[in-house]
Amino acid sequence: MKKIYIGLCLSVVMLLLFQCKEAYDPEIVSTDLNYLVVEGFLNGNGQTSIKLSRTRSNASTAKSPELGAKVVIEADNSNRVILTEGADGNYTTNAVFSSALKYKLLIHTSAGKDYTSEFVSLLKTPAIDSLPWKRVNQGVQIYVNTHDAENKTKYYRWEFKETWIIIPTFYSSLKIVRLDKPNEDGLSFEIVNRTSADALPLACWQNELSTNIRIGSSSKLVADVINLAPVSFIPYSSWKLDRRYSILVKQYALTAAGFEYWENMKKNTEGLGSIFDPQPSEVKGNLMCVTDPNEPVIGYFDASTLEEKRLYISSGQVPDWRYRTGCESISVKNNPDSLQTIFPYYIPLFYQYDLGNNIDRYTGAPPECVDCRLKGSAIKPDFWE
Repeated sequence: MKKIYIGLCLSVVMLLLFQCKEAYDPEIVSTDLNYLVVEGFLNGNGQTSIKLSRTRSNASTAKSPELGAKVVIEADNSNRVILTEGADGNYTTNAVFSSALKYKLLIHTSAGKDYTSEFVSLLKTPAIDSLPWKRVNQGVQIYVNTHDAENKTKYYRWEFKETWIIIPTFYSSLKIVRLDKPNEDGLSFEIVNRTSADALPLACWQNELSTNIRIGSSSKLVADVINLAPVSFIPYSSWKLDRRYSILVKQYALTAAGFEYWENMKKNTEGLGSIFDPQPSEVKGNLMCVTDPNEPVIGYFDASTLEEKRLYISSGQVPDWRYRTGCESISVKNNPDSLQTIFPYYIPLFYQYDLGNNIDRYTGAPPECVDCRLKGSAIKPDFWE
């Protein structure tokens, strides 16, 4: 009896607790910050590209392109290069810049505001020595090795672009043709043979750009050497290594001030996992609004040459990778009721005859398992080996 009484008391307490609990829905104040965002750098051995955009309300993560601006790179000898406006707020030039000069970025927007950067030196980026990688418990870790024999660089930043080949799980020799009106069997489609003109690709390629900030420094070392700096990680059983994978790593030299900017950006964007992580702080670059000095400008203008190196990894180099497509085919009888259970939602693959030489069954599979264009491009990259 005593146990029953205690149980009843606990039930009443729990009921009261749940009744008193109300959902807290804090009011979020949306503000239109509209700050200028400057992305890109002066490329000392290739095309220079500067992307301008504007932040939007704090309720949105999207950025709107800054169109109709005049973007100029000015040297400390007063020579100027005007960048050409392209699509989506991109401004480019193929001008050649001298490492003997310093440069600053000038921006005049269509709204009449002027922005400028500090003068920066054009740094020479050392070559990438190698891109070693190794199989670890949770996947494949890719590293970068580099060094500066002159001990001048000290500060580095990396970006990368991944590319991998996609081979469809199934090949289709058939296709669905939609009908304007149902046929005599009540079907709104028919299944016909594919021709060479509408054959599906046998391979596609998908790309992915780096998103996290990758930086490294040898400033505390005697020699200017970067050894085994993690640059990219492929999780175990990822489809990137189903057949063949490639990564193009780009390396940039930084100044100490530029490294500090990217380091702070990294802390603010990637280190918010717990209360023990560094808390968000205002990250100031080397850009300012001349028209309104109190207006924040997001970004950092720097100048360096660019060094690149490509790595390939094949699935045979990582045995027992165990990527699973999850693709399965389904076979149905050749009658209207059965056909409508999977078609036209599935792509037909092939058919089977019965003993009387009549089509007895059709086999189909989900589109993403047959048409690799749903995941990537069927155009083979020029660099692909």
